[in-house]
Amino acid sequence: MAYLEGMESAYLPEILGMLLKKDEAHLLIALPGTTVEIASRIGAEHSSTAEALDGLYKRGFVLRKGTADGTVYALVNDLLGFLLHDKHIFDRLASKHLKNRLLDLCDNMFEKELSQDAKWSQQAVPQVRVIPVEKTISMRWGEVLPLESVSAILDSARTIAQTECTCRIMSRNCDNPTDVCILFDDFAEIFLGRGVGRRISKEEALDILDRSERLGLVHHLNNADSSGFEFLCNCCTCCCVVLRGMVLLGKDDICYKSRFAPKLDGAKCTGCGVCIERCQFGAIVLEEEEAIVDECKCFGCGLCASGCPEQAITLICIREPDHITRNLYESPDDPVEDLMIMRRPS
Repeated sequence: MAYLEGMESAYLPEILGMLLKKDEAHLLIALPGTTVEIASRIGAEHSSTAEALDGLYKRGFVLRKGTADGTVYALVNDLLGFLLHDKHIFDRLASKHLKNRLLDLCDNMFEKELSQDAKWSQQAVPQVRVIPVEKTISMRWGEVLPLESVSAILDSARTIAQTECTCRIMSRNCDNPTDVCILFDDFAEIFLGRGVGRRISKEEALDILDRSERLGLVHHLNNADSSGFEFLCNCCTCCCVVLRGMVLLGKDDICYKSRFAPKLDGAKCTGCGVCIERCQFGAIVLEEEEAIVDECKCFGCGLCASGCPEQAITLICIREPDHITRNLYESPDDPVEDLMIMRRPS
């Protein structure tokens, strides 16, 4: 959802008006730049400017990066993704009505503006891809690549952090937990530095994933190589900006499928319907008391297999490794800089 730059919005002015004071808005207009440059532009003292910028950084309005000339501050171009992780932002609003109003504005901004923007919904390479529940994959059918193995991704991470699910906080369409987003490395350090993430171990991350899988939440991560993973989300089609955008809003090209698909053992299937309930993509139907999978709709998440009480479903590999590797999004050298709006407004 990182497309704030250059966008005209019917909702953003009210969102900013609810969360910013006039002097803070004046400060944001002066970005990007170092503290000295920004203080000079607005005619303020260096110390007060530095304090104000630090506050805006922690609240999710700006990002910062150390350079040879000093720390550079810039607007973040994924405003909703950064603001709503921080539950403390609601402390600035006096009533439950105002808090709900803010979330309604954010949700409308996504559904009616961001999701309609071609830069978000018609990308050459989708932002994310589904990653299967690892324990459901039959190794007999092909080796699991490190790029699609949760345990391998966690093993390769220098830093792992847990934070809140922006999508579920914003959408409020289900009762699933919000503390199930996992961040990696440089991306994790941003949220830890802002005080809106918690450093966790690999074992704690696996516990989060196990809890999410039991609840029927789909694992998906940013479509990057092993040196560029940023997040691993556990989401649902009623809230997640990607899954909701795809399933409910008809944006077909914003998420890649995994390389796997479910294989059903008809002799074991009792037609109980658990797999239908757990499928977020509407890919399974019951015909003559037997589950039937529509491979066109299926994204290979493995939730049907992990929830089947009769163990009648396993995942098999149906796509070659280059389904992932040839289409990898080339991760930026610096994910922080990629999220910063470095041009002055005209």
